[in-house]
Formats: sequence, C-alpha cells, structure tokens
Amino acid sequence: MKLDSQTVGRAAPWLGLVLLLAVTAVAYQPSLDGGFNLDDDRVVTWNPELRRPDAMLLPGLREMIGTGRPLTSVTLAYDLRDGLDPRRFHRTGLLLHLLATATVFLFLRRLLRRVGHARAAGVALVVTALFALHPIQMESAAYVSQRAEVLSAILYLGTLLLLDAAARRAWNWKGLVAWAGGVVGWIFAMAAKAVAMSLPGAFVAEELVLAPSGERGWGAARRRGLRAVLLSLPIAGLVAWSATLQFAAFEAMPSAGAGFTATSFSPWQYLLTQLRVQWLYLRLLAWPSALSIDRPYTASQGLDAPSVAAALGVAALVALAFWLWSRAERSDRDAPAPRLAAFGIFFWFIVLSPTSSVVPVLDLAVEHRVYLASLGPFLALGVAVDALLFGRLAPRAARMAAAALTLALLLPLGLTLASRAEAWSSSLGIWREAYALDPGSERIVVNLAIALRRSGDIPGAEATFQKAWGVVRKPHGVVSLSVNHGSLLIDLGRPAEALVILDRGVPYAPSEPGLRANRATALGMLNRNDEAIVDARIAATTEPSNPLFRATYGVALLAGGDLNGSLREFGAAEALDPGNPFYPVTAGIALETTGRRDEACATYRRARATTKFLPLPRDAAARAAQLGCPIE
Repeated sequence: MKLDSQTVGRAAPWLGLVLLLAVTAVAYQPSLDGGFNLDDDRVVTWNPELRRPDAMLLPGLREMIGTGRPLTSVTLAYDLRDGLDPRRFHRTGLLLHLLATATVFLFLRRLLRRVGHARAAGVALVVTALFALHPIQMESAAYVSQRAEVLSAILYLGTLLLLDAAARRAWNWKGLVAWAGGVVGWIFAMAAKAVAMSLPGAFVAEELVLAPSGERGWGAARRRGLRAVLLSLPIAGLVAWSATLQFAAFEAMPSAGAGFTATSFSPWQYLLTQLRVQWLYLRLLAWPSALSIDRPYTASQGLDAPSVAAALGVAALVALAFWLWSRAERSDRDAPAPRLAAFGIFFWFIVLSPTSSVVPVLDLAVEHRVYLASLGPFLALGVAVDALLFGRLAPRAARMAAAALTLALLLPLGLTLASRAEAWSSSLGIWREAYALDPGSERIVVNLAIALRRSGDIPGAEATFQKAWGVVRKPHGVVSLSVNHGSLLIDLGRPAEALVILDRGVPYAPSEPGLRANRATALGMLNRNDEAIVDARIAATTEPSNPLFRATYGVALLAGGDLNGSLREFGAAEALDPGNPFYPVTAGIALETTGRRDEACATYRRARATTKFLPLPRDAAARAAQLGCPIE
C-alpha cells in the first residue's frame, strides 16, 4: 500500500509526539530511583490522611476550591495502596508529565490552527518539545509533593480547550455541554493546586488576542472579549469565593508560608521582589544552568535600581505584547505570529500571578512555579523564530531547516535534562546540586546533612551538621538545625551531646514541638524522667493533632511509671493515624513490659491487621512470637 504525501503529512506530527514522549520518558528514567524530599515527609510519609479508608474520596465544593489539594491527595493515596515505595510515586509523576506534554500539544495545535498558522502542527510540536524536555520541569515532575503543579496544568489546559469549544459553538447544546465541562474541569484543577485561580484571565486573554482566521478589527475583539467574560463569569465567581477561603486560611495559620502575616516583608516589597524573580525565571528558561530545588533569594527592601530595572523590563514586555496584538488587529490580513507571541507573553504573567503578585509567599523563587507558565515564553519564541527564519522559505526547504534547527536546540536540552535526572536519582544528589549553587544557605546545608544521614553516611552527616552551625543565622534555622542534629545524636546513643545541641534552639522557640519531643527522648535516655515528661507534654499540647508527639508523651509517661496515661496517649496517637502500626506496637510493648500478656497480644494482632501500607516496626513480630502470639 502506497502512502500519499498528504497522509504522511497528517501522521507526521502524531508520530513526532509519540517519539517526543518516548525520549522524555527515557531522559527522566534515572529520577525514578529518587527518594522522598523536603515536604514529602509531611505530605506523604507521615500524612495519616492518605491512609484513611476514605482517602480516595473527593470532598465537597468548598474543600475542592479551598486551601487544600484534595485531588492531588487522592492520587498520592492511590500510589500508597502498594506501600510506601518512592519509585511508584515517581513513576506516577512521570506519567502525569507525559500526559501534560500530550495536553500541551493538543492545546497549542488548537491555538495555532485557530489563527490560521501555516505550520500549526509543526510549531506546536517544537514548542511542546521545549516544554517536555526543559530541565527546569524536573522539580514538578520528579518532586512528589509538586505533582500538584503537573496535575493542575493538565486540567487547566483541558478546561481552556473546553471553554474554547464553548466559545466557538456559541449557545447550542454542544457549546453548553463544553461550557459545563469547563466549569467542572476548573474545579478539579483547583483541587489539584490553586494556580488555577488565574484561568479566567488566561481564557479572556486567549479570546481577545487569538482571533479566528479571517476575523480582524477591534469590534470583533470586543465581541470575543465580551463572550469570554460571560462564559467565565461562573468561574470568576468561584475564584472570588476561593480567594476569601484562601485569605481566611492564611490569617488563621501564618506558619503555612503564605499571606500578609506569613512573612516579614510587605506586599509592596514582595511585588518589587517578584519583578526581579520574573527575570530570574526567564533567565533559567533561556539558559538552564544552576538549577536547584532550594533557591535562596533576597527580598527587595524598597525601590532600588534592580527593582526599577526589572519593573521597566516587565513593562516593556507587556507593551510589546499590546503592540503585537494591536498590529494584528489593524492588519489587512491574518497575522498569526504576532497574535500568538502576544498571547504567550500575556499567558506568562497571568499564570504566574497567584504566586508573583502582592500576596507574600515565604519562598520567593521556586522553579516548579514556572511549570505551566513556561508555555508562554516557549510559544512566543517558537512562533517568532518560525516567522523570522522559515516563513519566507518554500515548504520543503522550511521543513528541512526547521528540523535541523530543532535538533540542534533539543539535543543539548535533552542531554541536560538526562544529566539532571541523574542528580535527582537520589536525595543526596538533589542536595549536592543545591549545595553547589549556594554552599552558604543554612537550609541547604541542613538538608544535605539529612540526605547524608539517610544515605547511611553518618560521619558525613555529622560533619555537615557541624558545618551548618557556621552558616546558620536566622532563628528558625537555628531551631531546625537543633532538631535535626539532636535527632542524629540521639540515634547514635549520645543523649548528653544531643541535649546540648537541642538547648541551643530553645531560646528561639521554647514551645517548638519537634525540639521538645527530641529533648524528651534525650532526657528519657538519661533517666531524667520527670524532665522528659515536662518536655513531652509541651510537645503534645502544642500540637495535639500530631500522633508522633502524642506517642512521645506516652513513652515519657511510661518511663515515669504512669501506664494508664501512656496507654491513653498511645491510643490517641493510633486514633489520629490508624494505619500506622508504630503506635499500637508501642502500646503492645508497654503492656508486655508490665505483664499484661493477653492485652499485649491483642494489641500486636491489631497492629498487624490494621497496617496496610507501612511495614511493622523492627522486632515487633519477634516480640509477639516470644509472647506466644505470632503475627507473621
């Protein structure tokens, strides 16, 4: 069977997409061996919500658009069904990135075809490849906690596709179905991550700027804009409701890291800082070197020269976008390249607006925030290069030249991605990458020490903790270092040294529960039981919803001779985290040591029966067997 050139031409972009997905999967492969990092302990490892029977059920509308990320949590709970294996979580993250890549291609192809671009599929594929293979995307795809970014991006673009279909079909039944699907899609995007709050703005910008082929003029633009506003009104109303929920949550919990009371700098200082951060992000997209999971950044204190320069640069980009759009509307023929470039610039600023505006966020510059926003600069760059270099060439020559340039661009990008995936194949590699960028960061040095400890390099971890004391400056840094360094010394059986280290953090945060819990453990090891009970009680009462602190209090009470009190705390811990066998096993040990064999056996059996995702604590099965009630 002979294939004609038309059939081959239609199939080529889809074959290219399949090849791109395969190359992306291969490049990311080393990162699948990575472990859990930073927020993963809180979001996954020690998160009892993921182990509850209803963990894979979605909540009501208020919770879906609130401060939580219930849809992301559902996917994490699903991965946990087969146990706490980081590789499974990373594999899901990669699959979601591949799905996002395919969605990006469909979205871009639709946009380019709408405005009548002559090489819609080819340009869409190249821009999609930039999105898929850029090393800055590693943090979103391979950092388990930031799966939310990828999941929200998929639903964000899917919602835009549905709303676009509704706009094209006006008010017939197909359009209404697409519109309703878009509203639901936005709710699910919000349930993944609140970056979706910017979607109404992106949709209105898309409809205003990207006129269908053959449609020009400001009158038509106003009609498109009015239609887009009407279609997005329900979502805009939900955005307003979500904003009130978000701000209320920020006010109630400033320690969460976002909101007007979460940081020491004002909204004005944060805005000035973000004007500079925009250019950092763009620099990293243009030249992806010195990437890091943790990027310390100095906030602007006022209107200084760097802030003014950054503001003028942002204003110039926005002015350029308006000029390109205006030129396209005034043209006597279709102008797809200026329209697409203008939309790309607008898209960048709109998508970044939830985190790069006037609402302060503790982490000033974070790579995963550009995951979806990067599509804007990539689109603007792709159509600009296509228009400047290939627009005047014959079709065959244009395809050959574009293929050569694309290969020259994407090959080094893919190799850089593969190299970064090697660094992300372990927690130690991730923090060594960060340390190479900023060896003076207290948070990076502490996390490097933690990674060394988890990798089994105890001398290296201890030496790095000691080094961290030379760079730590901020009060919360002193507390974090005290907690983690003290924990290492406790595990090494050196409680007296641990107590000295832990006491360094007490003046800065006297009631910090992690600090107090570790002090209670060290004091207990030194047989200073009365003091241990005091510290453990502070930890448990400061954060009563934390099962680990309740269990620590139980251990201290047990050592002090209060069996009933200790069992009460172990029971509270188990109720807070019913899928974790550590707490009933600890209660079983307490019962066993006081001669209550039958109750101890029943508790060991309950631990075995209720744990589905976490392994039994070491020696639990052996202790039960010695009692004559084997559980394995």
